[in-house]
Amino acid sequence: MKLRVKIFNVEIGELRSVVNVEDAEKIGVTTRDRVKISAEGGHVVTLVSITNSREVSGPGEIGVFADVLKRVSLEDGDEVDVTYVPPPPSVSLIKKKMAGGRLTSEEVEAIIRDAYEGFLSDVELTAFILALEYRGMDVDEVESLTKAMASVGNRLDFGDSLVVDKHGIGGVPGTSKDSLIIVPIVASAGLLIPKTSSRAIMSPAGTADTMEVLAPVDLTAEEIVEITKRVGGVIAWTASANLSPVDSVFIERVEYPLSVDPESLIYASIMSKKYAAGIRRLLLDIPVGPEAKVESMRDARRIGRNMADLGERLGIHTEVAISYGGQPVGRCVGPALEAREALEILASGGKGSRSIVEKAVALAGILLEMGGVAPIGYGEKAARSILESRKAYQKMREIIEAQGGDPDVKPEDIPVGEYKETINAPTSGYVAAVSNKTIVRIARAAGAPRDKGAGVRIFAKRGDRVEAGQPLLEIYAESPAKLQNALEVARASPPIRIEGMVLEVIRERSLIRGF
Repeated sequence: MKLRVKIFNVEIGELRSVVNVEDAEKIGVTTRDRVKISAEGGHVVTLVSITNSREVSGPGEIGVFADVLKRVSLEDGDEVDVTYVPPPPSVSLIKKKMAGGRLTSEEVEAIIRDAYEGFLSDVELTAFILALEYRGMDVDEVESLTKAMASVGNRLDFGDSLVVDKHGIGGVPGTSKDSLIIVPIVASAGLLIPKTSSRAIMSPAGTADTMEVLAPVDLTAEEIVEITKRVGGVIAWTASANLSPVDSVFIERVEYPLSVDPESLIYASIMSKKYAAGIRRLLLDIPVGPEAKVESMRDARRIGRNMADLGERLGIHTEVAISYGGQPVGRCVGPALEAREALEILASGGKGSRSIVEKAVALAGILLEMGGVAPIGYGEKAARSILESRKAYQKMREIIEAQGGDPDVKPEDIPVGEYKETINAPTSGYVAAVSNKTIVRIARAAGAPRDKGAGVRIFAKRGDRVEAGQPLLEIYAESPAKLQNALEVARASPPIRIEGMVLEVIRERSLIRGF
């Protein structure tokens, strides 16, 4: 059927068109069916919505959202041919998984291809993700899922070079900055380390958000390869390089809205990006502690073994470091504050919060050993020497410049939120706990990660002695309203718990009777 194009200049996150109810009857479609739109410049398959409103889409018109224009060139008023398209075979495969069936590699590939091409609706994608959550996948299926996710995007080609990387599974505030210390240490030792990272989804800062304070991170696949070969390392945004792009589809349309994160998909999400990036040696950091993503050593060991086994199947030698995740890493949380903290550590030759310095040096040391540039047991010493000699700082300046940033930027040059408020200790005592989840909520309420200058600076951590009135933390925001939002969160749920050496006194009533 011939229809005229009407463009809705808004992105909705899926390929969708809108037709009038009269035309829908003629085409033979109902809501959530699919239509093929054919034009001179090509064709695209979209999900279809139906309207009675002539203002939205009148008879003879087909409304298309901006997402569709990324797949086919269309202008307002263009005449296109619109035909019904039956559901793709992957829909029946999703039903098979929902029933507990096992998927072959070809079937997994079909689902991933259709998800990437936009052929699956939100309902169908949700059904697939929930099937993974409640039915799970065996190791062969996870391997197939990982390879399929990597296959629909770009692949980085470093030839026969040994390429290493470190990946943290997250869940602990303050960890986005460790790569800004680890990458230049490892690159200074002569290894290639193309660090690609996602932006924050539910945390106050992802590695890409923090690095973006210092230099552009939206690099193409070709730019990542060229810069890595030239200076040894890069810290870039995974999405701009189009590595495992279907992962973003799953996150944005299902995982984030429903707060679900199937374990099989965690494995495939991480490893598909490393597989696509050409990584040969991978160090996986699993922080463990109360309110971390992984709360027990037992779960950490199980996940670590599974990741190492999957890596072996993919040809990626994978080692796992289980790290302390019982409180925030370092003193700062939020993109600009963390970039400042990382740059201060690099520029000073390793002076700064011991938690982030020791963690970065330890992880970098393992990578040096994995890459064969330090003997087993001596990697941490070699990494510390590189940091303390300021070679890592010089390498970071090279990386910043290569990515288009200012290599002469100083920590104090980095702007942070104009509006700030200090929260003081209500009583004297010892810090018994710092809540990861509450720190995250405060920083995000302040505007992080979207507002780069928003975040939290932590002055007291677990075990520290504090006096009444002493600063515990400082909140930064880029607007008074967001600062007030963050303060309300902090007052409703204090993130730092202070206790004395005597926790409670219990007296029998008979001892105080008569007073």
